[in-house]
Amino acid sequence: MAGITLHIATPDDAPAVSALFARSYSALLVDDYALEVLERGMTFLAKANPDLLASGTYYLAKTETGDVVGAGGWTAVRPGSKDGDVQSGLAHVRHFAVDPAYARKGIASMLFDRCVRDAKASENVTRFECYSTLSARRFYESRGFRVIGDFAAPFAPDFAFPSLHMVCDLD
Repeated sequence: MAGITLHIATPDDAPAVSALFARSYSALLVDDYALEVLERGMTFLAKANPDLLASGTYYLAKTETGDVVGAGGWTAVRPGSKDGDVQSGLAHVRHFAVDPAYARKGIASMLFDRCVRDAKASENVTRFECYSTLSARRFYESRGFRVIGDFAAPFAPDFAFPSLHMVCDLD
């Protein structure tokens, strides 16, 4: 997309990324989640992960004026892993979001393509996994993912967010 460039995120980007998540998820998830589930989930969904921002494999899409309008990345470590769960050839797509005003303009694809290129180059990745929102299913399927099961993201001891576990073999 013209005027949009990708940048490696840093921990200093946390406020802008959290604001992006709040804008994105509150607007783009409403068709697939009950209001009470989405409201409860936003507490967890709209918070930038400091470890992910410091990973060197999390990217931001910025406008020419520096506004963050997209974010997404990958890690070799499985999300939520307490023991650094890493499997050879496998990487995990992490926390994608696009500003609703920029949705369906190729930003998520730019971010995903960067993830594929960098993961293949640095870790010899041949397969991606992700835990997708119900709303992002169509995007991930368009990128070659398939659903392998439902996943209840454990956001709190008394709250799990309905999601999908998806995989994609990379060419």
